[in-house]
Amino acid sequence: MPKKLKKHAVNRGNTTPERLAEIANEQFQDPPTMASQRPVEGSIMEPSGLGKAHVRGTIVTSRNFAPSVRMKPHIGVMLADAYTVIAEEFRLLRDRAENGSELSPSEARKFTALADTMAKLAREEREQEKRSDPAQLSDDDLLEMLDQAREALGSGD
Repeated sequence: MPKKLKKHAVNRGNTTPERLAEIANEQFQDPPTMASQRPVEGSIMEPSGLGKAHVRGTIVTSRNFAPSVRMKPHIGVMLADAYTVIAEEFRLLRDRAENGSELSPSEARKFTALADTMAKLAREEREQEKRSDPAQLSDDDLLEMLDQAREALGSGD
């Protein structure tokens, strides 16, 4: 232990290792480093002078590996998205009508088309519920769905 540390620690009457470490940290701190405000020009490090021919070893390259899983979208998600779009369009048309302006013929056709589409979506949703309700499916259909799920999820490795 340096003489200064020992003398300083003994003078205070506190010679625990923690206190000695604190004193050492106080006395032997590095001065703060001041960074230059000038922009760096050129290379920061000196080049080694070696070319590619002089370097031996394995060249490591990054692989272009971008895993992705594509599954067909669930019909329920698609129906929910369609309902959201139709609801937003209905809201815009309702706001226009509430403000006292009449709907143009094209807006009236748009409203009619949206209402028809919504009725078709509701019908399709009821059909999908019947098809996907496990209580309504036969054992063969349930086993087929299980096989499709296994294929989609993989082996689980």
